[in-house]
Amino acid sequence: MNKNLKQYGIGGLLLVTGVILGAFIFSGDKSAHEHARTSISQKEEKIWTCSMHPQIRQDSSGDCPICGMDLIPASQMGSEIDPEAIKMSKTARTLARIETTIVGNAKKESNNVNLSGELKVNEDRVESISANYDGRIERLYINDVGEQVRKGQVIAQIYAPDLQILKEEYILAKNQGNSGLLESVTKKIRNLDLNTNDILAMQDGVLNFKTPVSGVVSVLNVNQGDNIKTDQQLMQIADLSTLWASFDVYQSALDLVSEGDILNINIPNSSSVSAKVDFVSPVLDQKTRSAKARAIVDNNNLKLKPGVFISAELQHDTDQKQNKGSVMIPRSAVLWTGVRSVVYKEIEDESGVYYKLREVKTGQYKGNDVEILSGISLGDVIVSHGAFSIDSEAQLSDKRSMMNIDKNQSSEQQVNSDIDNKLLKYYLELKNALVKDDFEGSKAILKDFQKILKSSVDKNQLLSTLEPTLNSMITSKNIEDLRQNFINLSEEMIDYTKGLNIEPTLYVQYCPMANSNEGAYWLSLDSNIRNPYFGASMLKCGEVREVIYPGE
Repeated sequence: MNKNLKQYGIGGLLLVTGVILGAFIFSGDKSAHEHARTSISQKEEKIWTCSMHPQIRQDSSGDCPICGMDLIPASQMGSEIDPEAIKMSKTARTLARIETTIVGNAKKESNNVNLSGELKVNEDRVESISANYDGRIERLYINDVGEQVRKGQVIAQIYAPDLQILKEEYILAKNQGNSGLLESVTKKIRNLDLNTNDILAMQDGVLNFKTPVSGVVSVLNVNQGDNIKTDQQLMQIADLSTLWASFDVYQSALDLVSEGDILNINIPNSSSVSAKVDFVSPVLDQKTRSAKARAIVDNNNLKLKPGVFISAELQHDTDQKQNKGSVMIPRSAVLWTGVRSVVYKEIEDESGVYYKLREVKTGQYKGNDVEILSGISLGDVIVSHGAFSIDSEAQLSDKRSMMNIDKNQSSEQQVNSDIDNKLLKYYLELKNALVKDDFEGSKAILKDFQKILKSSVDKNQLLSTLEPTLNSMITSKNIEDLRQNFINLSEEMIDYTKGLNIEPTLYVQYCPMANSNEGAYWLSLDSNIRNPYFGASMLKCGEVREVIYPGE
């Protein structure tokens, strides 16, 4: 009896349990489904991961076995702002040493204007020497341009019959005591820029011709034995105690140079001097697209020579806010990939702090800052330190990063970009070697340049264009020949790089003195002038003519 009751009791319990389970499984009670989902969610919350190393998965909290950071629930790794944004906990940000800055303009910064030119004779201190009578040069004591003369020095003997007649008239009037005639003859002598002593000292019609000024003969138009006419210019004598420092100011810099500006002038084999701009030509040369500016340089010791090439630096404070659309950020904020540049923008809402990759276009470099032409705006908060750590997490999470900006970019495109960057790298190394006057180093770099070019089947057209120039440069016997061929290489590289998506920004620079004063161009990573055609002798000769931005 007890056995039967026990069996019935067990059966009843199973029946009740079955009914309850059936009701739970088959009923449409929403609360039951909600309970199931809650259970699953709670199970997911038990998975812990590292914000810096999302491959770590654990079923309990603790420290990351890789970096030691606090693990966080896996559900917190997703971004409610953007699926490509990276979320980091406060601890993660602290360990990664993340620092941010607010994007803004620098109020003022120093802009250097580099000018090139030469020393010239001060035309305001040049005296034209002529004779006010007909005659013949019996003796000429000046034989070459550049000879120095002193005021009152006899520089020629001129046979002048008309002056002999004037001498006789003067003596006759004086002997007769005829004051009227004497005054008339004396006036004639003065009108010829002579005095009575010069006339009375004549022997057989030959006058000792004296220079009225001191200086250096800058122009000599006659030779001994020449016949001369009234008012004919015999020579020019220049006072070289001051010189003109004459510069070419190109169209892009005309608004930066004004009368009264102070120039720091660099003169080869001499100490630098300061001088004030006293003239800027209002007329632009249509051929060179430049105007002349000049300053007066003291030369009392006569050590400075006209014709010497010089350079100058003019400093200006300019307002960055005039550059519409451009902002300045620390260089440390930018990650350069060799192809593109990126920064990380900080975004914060009630759910936390996120970091979003932004592709940017860079402009000029100013000290520790870089100009941003597009990609971010004034007021944005960006990562100024620690961006690489954020990018590393993006790479591990298979999100957009500096190495994975365009997931659709083919491997062939990447290979071509690498070759383009290597060609540019070797070209810029060659330019720097020429700046340093390093002849052997330049030839070694050229061989690397040629090797990269020949290794690419896609650069056959560029190779055929450049090969004669490269061969001539590699076999050059001296640095002057190499620099002459560098002109052609630079022109081809400038044309080639335009339109390539190459980082960073390139500056097309120009020196009017290169190529026998016909001018020549080159490429540079820096807006500051470092002249490869002259090296140390004229390091700062030139100016920026054009800026090549990536993709333009």
